[in-house]
Amino acid sequence: MDKQHVEGWGVIHMYTREQAIEDGQLIDVSETPEAKEAGFRVPVCLTVGVHALVQVPELLSGWQDYSGRLWDTLFLAAAAFKRAGEKHLVPFEVIYQTDPRRSATVTLWLCFSEYEGFTILLPEEY
Repeated sequence: MDKQHVEGWGVIHMYTREQAIEDGQLIDVSETPEAKEAGFRVPVCLTVGVHALVQVPELLSGWQDYSGRLWDTLFLAAAAFKRAGEKHLVPFEVIYQTDPRRSATVTLWLCFSEYEGFTILLPEEY
């Protein structure tokens, strides 16, 4: 395309972080004690996929709690970010207990934007 055709193009649709939080697609955990203890000083959100992993499976109710699973996720994300030298997309792994006898190692991504803060997501949610 030549320059004259490109100049007239504009944004067709914009979906902001605030809208995603309002719609429930992002869960803002910035003000939780777990985020503060893990060292997050800027906003941090979980995608719905990651939030589902943090939720305690019914079989583990009474053995684990949401706070502990959130702490594990945030602490490992913060540690990976520090080790990576503050890149904008950092993979890290978390082991989630799925039932009393099983666990799963899940690769998550920590995405950083200087304008919005951190988002923790599954690779397929990128």
